[in-house]
Parts: sequence; structure tokens; C-alpha cells
Amino acid sequence: MVSSTDARYLVLESRQKKERVLQALYNISDSPRWVYLFAGSEWEAYLDESPILLETAQNSAACRWGLNGLEEESLSGLLLESTQGLDAVVSWLRARLTVCFDGNRKGLLRLYDPKIWHCLAAKSKPEADIIERALYWHGKPGQQRWVMNENPEPIAMLPIPTLNEQQWLALNDASA
Repeated sequence: MVSSTDARYLVLESRQKKERVLQALYNISDSPRWVYLFAGSEWEAYLDESPILLETAQNSAACRWGLNGLEEESLSGLLLESTQGLDAVVSWLRARLTVCFDGNRKGLLRLYDPKIWHCLAAKSKPEADIIERALYWHGKPGQQRWVMNENPEPIAMLPIPTLNEQQWLALNDASA
């Protein structure tokens, strides 16, 4: 178990097959602590497509492997910092997976994808709820860099998780 002050959480989605990512992870670490993000959510039927949430120490081989994968773009995802523990971080993420948009429609929000996260323009909340910092690799080819959000809240949570009109338009522009 990683101490809460040293813990980093990587949400990783493979650009390859999951088995290869998990195999690489287990080649680096004897007992990595991870969960499927979709497990226990309404998206559990798509577990084969689920990103993983990995708890890791800041300077561990697994953390370096994940960050290198993000920079090399063999992996896609976010680096999250929290002192609240794996269960709290996974609950925070799962609560934001299903959003209301365009009236009454609901869908999966792939907020763990750096392109999507960037379009959401996460707002900073004065006091951190669960996530103190989110970092992601973003930019045009050849101009990528690490971008950081302090105390981020990517979407409106009340009364239900909802995208605002600007977020909806930004996501539509990004996918066009």
C-alpha cells in the first residue's frame, strides 16, 4: 500500500489491448493496486473497454511507466493527486461517468481522455473535494506538454452530472 502523501492515481486507457497493458504493469510491479473504472458502475457491461485506475507511488517504476506511456501516446489518461485513497478517487470518477446533455439524454463521459478533459475546461474549486490536482499530456503534435488543474471539477454535479452548453459545443467541435 502506498502512503496517502505519496500516492498518485493514473487513469490509463490503452491504445493497445488491455492484456498487454496489464501484462506490462505486472512485469514492472509485483503487486500493483488497480481497479477497472467501469466495475461497479452502470457501465460494467463494457468492462472489456474500461480504463484502469492505478494507485502508485510518485517515484515508482509503475508511475514512470505510466507517465512515459502517456507522453509516448501508447496510453491515454490522467494523473490525479489525492490524499483520500483509492476508494475515494474511484468513487469520484465513477460519479462523473454518466452525464446528462442536450436536454434529457444521458451518456458515458470519457472524462479520463485528455482531449475530453481539456474540452471540459475543469473549474477550480477553492477547497479540494477529493482530487487536489489533475495532470494530463495535451497539445498539438510536437507541442505537447503537461497541463495541470488545481482542485478540479470538470462538470456540474447538481442536481445530476450535467454538461453545460459550452462544454457540449467544445466536445462536438473536438470530435468533428
